[in-house]
Formats: sequence, C-alpha cells, structure tokens
Amino acid sequence: MHSTKVRLGWIAMFLALAGAAWASDYRIEKRFDLAPGGMFTLHAEVGKVAVHGGSGNQAVIVVTADRDDFAQVYDVRFDPQPARVAVTIERKDKGLFHWFSGYRGRVTIDVELPRKTAADVGCSGGSARISDLEGNVDVSSSGGSVHVERVQGGLRADSSGGSVEAREVTGRVHLQSSGGSIVAEGIDGDLEASSSGGSVKVDDARGEVTASSSGGPVRVTFAAGNARGGSLDSSGGGVSARVDAAVGLEIDASSSGGSVSTDLPITIRGKVSRDRIHGKLNGGGALLKLRSSGGGITLEPR
Repeated sequence: MHSTKVRLGWIAMFLALAGAAWASDYRIEKRFDLAPGGMFTLHAEVGKVAVHGGSGNQAVIVVTADRDDFAQVYDVRFDPQPARVAVTIERKDKGLFHWFSGYRGRVTIDVELPRKTAADVGCSGGSARISDLEGNVDVSSSGGSVHVERVQGGLRADSSGGSVEAREVTGRVHLQSSGGSIVAEGIDGDLEASSSGGSVKVDDARGEVTASSSGGPVRVTFAAGNARGGSLDSSGGGVSARVDAAVGLEIDASSSGGSVSTDLPITIRGKVSRDRIHGKLNGGGALLKLRSSGGGITLEPR
C-alpha cells in the first residue's frame, strides 16, 4: 500500500512538472484596444485556434507552444488599428524543404474579442473554434475541423481537413467540407451546406435549406412553421426531410437510387410511381426539391 502511494506521488509530481514545462516553453500575450463593430483577422500556418467573444473592449491574443524553438521557426506579427486587429503566424523558412518537414509540437492560439466583432480566421495547422460573436464570421481550416456556435451575423465555414459544425447562428450560413461531415443546428437564416467528405445533418432549420453530399446521406429537420423549402441532394446516400405538416409546400422528390416514401398528406400531381412524388402539401407554397442517386428518399412530419 505504501509503495502504491509513493508511485502515485511520483506520477503526480511528473505530471505537474510536465505541465509547468508546457506552460513555460513559449508564450506570448498581446492586448489591443478594439472598438465595437471592429474586425479581427488571423492567418495561422500552425496551431489549434479558439476565438470567442467576451465583455471587454480589447482583443487579447495568447499564443503558446510546447517547444522553446517556436520563435526560431515561426514569425508572429501583430498589426493593431483602431477598428481592426490583424495577426499573422507564418513559417520563416519559405523554401521547398519546409513543406515536407512538419512542425512536431503543440501550438494553441487563444483569442478573446469584444462581443460585437467580425472575424476572418484562416488556419492550416489544426482545428478552429469560434463562439459568442455578433458580426460576420469567415473561418477556414485545411488542418482540422471547424466548430462555430452562438454567432449573430453571416457565417462562412470551410474545412478541407475535417468536419464542419455550426450551432445557434443567426444570419445567412454557408458550410463546406471536403474532409468530413457537416452538422448544423438552430440556424436562423438561409443555409447552404455541401460535403464531399461525409454526411450532412441539419436540425431545427429556420430558413431555406440547400444541402448536398457526395460522401454520405443528407438529413434535414425543418423547424416548426418553416415553409421556406429548399433543395436536398445526395449522390452518396439517401435523403430524408422532416417538415411541419401544417405548412404549405410544393414537393418534388425523385430518386434513381431507391424508393420515395412519405407520411405527409400530399396531393399528388401526375402519375404515381415508386421513385417519384410531385405534389402539394396544404395547397402548395415554396418548392422543396429532393434528389438522390445514392439511396431512397423519405418525407416525414416533424
């Protein structure tokens, strides 16, 4: 029993020393005044990025790395202006060799902004997470996934290295992934979502939805009362839509990869067939178009 406690003590001390070493290898913190309604831009060739809005009136940028040679490998530049703060993190060696020699270390870029700030974030070294901002957001990653939540403003999010997720966004939203799936929840505005790397799943959609996938199924649930319609298409799987049975919609569903089925009281126009439904829900309205060459199509009440 005594030896077990000693071993645990040594393990705890080792972890504490390792944490201290991580904290002290490389760290830089900068604070700049940024007026409400301002703009923040970040271009980073390395690191995991997290940007969130807060109650202050400054942009606070903290860059940490677990290697003490970080400053020898990367150039960190700050360009503060009254209504704009720009941060650039680039590799110093621009020769051909550096493209084949990745940086073996952990780098994090943590940013706190005034809540009423627009953001343009691009990273190629890891994932990006954006939250709690009131302003347009443009975020892209070629090194990992993208997560955005609680944003009031237009959103463009793109990843070629992983999945894309957006939750509780007010405004027009455009999501694209060639490296994984797409998940969108509680989008209060028109939504465009396209994936060539996985499925597309949309819940509580409050505007028009245009969703497509060549890498998996497309599943969309429209919010209660949403009669905006849209276009859903998949060549990588089936398509399913859940709508409020009380709204009016024009339905055009066709599949070359399976059957089309529905539990909605649709008034059918034209010939009834196994792989196509064309008709009106509650007298018609905006068009909801569904296409699949990778599976069947289902239409259900929410």
